[in-house]
Amino acid sequence: MAVFRVERTRDYTVMSNYHLKDKRLTLKSKGLLSQMLSLPDDWDYTLSGLSVINRESKDAIRSALNELEAARYIRRRQTTDASGKFSSNEYIIYERPEEPEPSSENPTTEKPMTEKPSSGNPTQLNTKKSITKKSITDLSSTDSFPFPSGETAAGPPEANRRETDTDQMELYRDLIKENISYEILRQDMPYDCDRLDEIVELMVETVCSTRKQIRVSGSDYPAQVVKSRLLKLDSEHIRFVFDCLKQNTTRVRNIRQYLLAVLFNAPTTIGNYYSALVNHDMHGG
Repeated sequence: MAVFRVERTRDYTVMSNYHLKDKRLTLKSKGLLSQMLSLPDDWDYTLSGLSVINRESKDAIRSALNELEAARYIRRRQTTDASGKFSSNEYIIYERPEEPEPSSENPTTEKPMTEKPSSGNPTQLNTKKSITKKSITDLSSTDSFPFPSGETAAGPPEANRRETDTDQMELYRDLIKENISYEILRQDMPYDCDRLDEIVELMVETVCSTRKQIRVSGSDYPAQVVKSRLLKLDSEHIRFVFDCLKQNTTRVRNIRQYLLAVLFNAPTTIGNYYSALVNHDMHGG
């Protein structure tokens, strides 16, 4: 008879094992719920991100979420914005199934599969922990991941570490290319493909860095902040970076540091940059 032995590490998660004994749940939904309950208090996720790190399709992740919702481990409700319009879906994740309510105070809890909010993306899951439950909200199309710190991350055996690191870089490379619409950018900028590849590799190397802090423009930022922002960049941000390169007339001594700074600041400076160009053109005309 086969014998299975468990080699434990110092890294562990304390959670209720109620769902692990729930015979209504499949192995996949039990694993997904365990993963979500093990995450930090403040984190963001997307179906795309979950499918990448779990090597499952978005449909498989969505199916597991629907199963958890049917078993009352997840409760979903429609939220509205300031103008009263439907804006996103909020999910509450429970360690134990929620007790059914005698009367429904929110008739939009059960959302038809064909319903599409006017703003937001149904593949986004933003989560915040609340004592014994977590809430997740469908908001945007950005993908972000929790990055384990050097102190708490459980690493693979040394013999497999290099292979694991390579696999992780490949996963993030694919995700970044998807986020920035890589193939479309290559078609639109055929003469800048080499520079585009350099930018992608810089983003991948930064996201996979094991440093606790990353220096950007002479300042040290928590690595998680830098990585999260890079994973939220899209094709317009990359076009903005290329515009900055073309407009820059000063000598750049460290092109990697310059590119990292422009990439990191792109989400907060792109609007003002193009507004300034428009004002300049109008004034010149």
